[in-house]
Amino acid sequence: MNDLELLAPVGCEENFYAAVNFGADAVYIGLSEFSARKNAGNFSLERLPYVLSYAHLFGVKVYVAVNTLIKNAELDGYFETIKQAYVCGADALIVQDVFFGRYLKSLFPDIVLHLSTQAGINNLDGAKLAASYGFSRVILARETPIAEIKKIASFIETEVFIHGALCTSFSGHCYFSSFVGGKSGNRGLCRQPCRKLYKYEGKGIKDEYRYALSLADLSLSKRLDELITAGVKSFKIEGRMRSFEYVCAACDFYSDALKGVLDKKKYDNLLRTYNRGNCTEGLGFGQDGKLISDKIQNHCGVAVGLVAAVKGDVLIARNLKTNPSEGDCFKIISDEKEVGNCVAVSSPNGIVLKFKGKASVGDVIAVTKDVSLSDCYSSRRKLFPVTARFTAEVGKPPVLTVNGKAYEGNFICQKALTSAVTKSEIKENLRKTDVFPFGVTPSCEMGNDLFILKRSLNELRARAYSDLFYSYAALNEKRVNNADKINDFNDFYATRNQCGSSLSALVGSSIDVRFGVFDNLIFCPDDYNSEQEFSALFKTVNAICEKRRSERKQKIYLYLPPFLTSDDEAIITEKAGRFDGLYCEGASGIFLAKRLKKEIFGGVELNVTNLLSFGELK
Repeated sequence: MNDLELLAPVGCEENFYAAVNFGADAVYIGLSEFSARKNAGNFSLERLPYVLSYAHLFGVKVYVAVNTLIKNAELDGYFETIKQAYVCGADALIVQDVFFGRYLKSLFPDIVLHLSTQAGINNLDGAKLAASYGFSRVILARETPIAEIKKIASFIETEVFIHGALCTSFSGHCYFSSFVGGKSGNRGLCRQPCRKLYKYEGKGIKDEYRYALSLADLSLSKRLDELITAGVKSFKIEGRMRSFEYVCAACDFYSDALKGVLDKKKYDNLLRTYNRGNCTEGLGFGQDGKLISDKIQNHCGVAVGLVAAVKGDVLIARNLKTNPSEGDCFKIISDEKEVGNCVAVSSPNGIVLKFKGKASVGDVIAVTKDVSLSDCYSSRRKLFPVTARFTAEVGKPPVLTVNGKAYEGNFICQKALTSAVTKSEIKENLRKTDVFPFGVTPSCEMGNDLFILKRSLNELRARAYSDLFYSYAALNEKRVNNADKINDFNDFYATRNQCGSSLSALVGSSIDVRFGVFDNLIFCPDDYNSEQEFSALFKTVNAICEKRRSERKQKIYLYLPPFLTSDDEAIITEKAGRFDGLYCEGASGIFLAKRLKKEIFGGVELNVTNLLSFGELK
């Protein structure tokens, strides 16, 4: 149990402190570029050493997400960013493109690589491909069944999402935002079209708008024991775009939950900070009936009372289970839909709920912001214990010993001509920690007649404390001996990766004579178990494409979707012998094709977007 990791989302510096203070064992952050959450606050490379040192001081690891798809023109900048994060001492880099692994390992042999959930790993073959490219951990697709998780976890270190937002599409394979809004989720700029209102139409269907594609938030708090038994190492909270209070509440609840304590009060606090649809267990344990949240697509809060009356712009509540504080916010929900909102404000008659929207007697009042909770979270701060001993005597430089390491001052102590510095003044000075999270226990050994310039003492203290703090960054400068290997990728791959052209067609269970002109046919059956479909395919192909087939100018590939269970692979293995190769839309398909000694046709959903990946795939 002690090696389990609670991994927290950090979208900005405030949330970073929240994660450290409330029990995270590791955090994942994005930089200014190449992060799949580009609109989060994120971190600069200049700020990274401070963040790493702060985390390491308290035994918290930092994983840097550089997990977008990369275009040719960005390759140099991308690998330079990874190099800088590695040099600063990042504990791991989260990468989406599995094909980058070997190249990164050639640059920095001891770099730790985690394969992003965007890569869509969902079975053992996918995990084996990741390992072959130098990844030591796979962050599994959220849809991965528990049976597959167990198999993967027995082979490689595994990270699983346990709380937060779910994507309507399969991990890393959604192009909806790119098509309808020109902003790609795979490039960190998802516009979330799946969270919009859509109109239901059809015979017998009442015309109405709902959030038809919006999924409820994931919560696997009641499944942690099963995940632990399956061998999962890291338990991940989603939410780099969410609030300080959310990170505090999520870490507070799940740090206890991983120890076997499900605190109802702390879970209620978590739902108060963010709650989309009262949560679902997703797809990993069989499809949950609460998967879709089509009534309210964002934070719906926690029910705390009912509407008794509305008087002008003031709402009167009954059976209220909370004592509102100024600044508390509420939603009014009728028939599971948001109809209004209100905020608690001071008035001559005390706290009242100022209201906007529509409301009827009996509507639900749900709290969405609890100021008292925010104040409580803001007050907690971890401090690192430091002992600081100051010794001085006339005619010699003073010495400040911090946690056993001595620092000599750059000045000579002099005898005071008027007012001498006191021991209490020295101790008070040593308690000042500036930007460092130290809890200092000071001591002082000196005579009663010394003069010490305050500015000089400040410089000595700042130098000692800064040295202690940044010693925890674990910088990797000495490990970078071959960074000049970052190539001009266009030149590097121009000669070895030329491809000829071919004409390919994706076909289903019915094809016609027109497909005789294609070089490649990709067969996507309606039912992979249907022998009738497969027999009909080859009967038709042999009839209309006999000449091209006999000349071996036409090949037939079996379509492999990006999501495959072990049972799916067993069916495909049985069918694969009749095909020239496998059309692979995911990492698992590639490894399966290699295992079956079949040609690989790389699909669109492999997300090959640059020459480096293209060269590795070839």
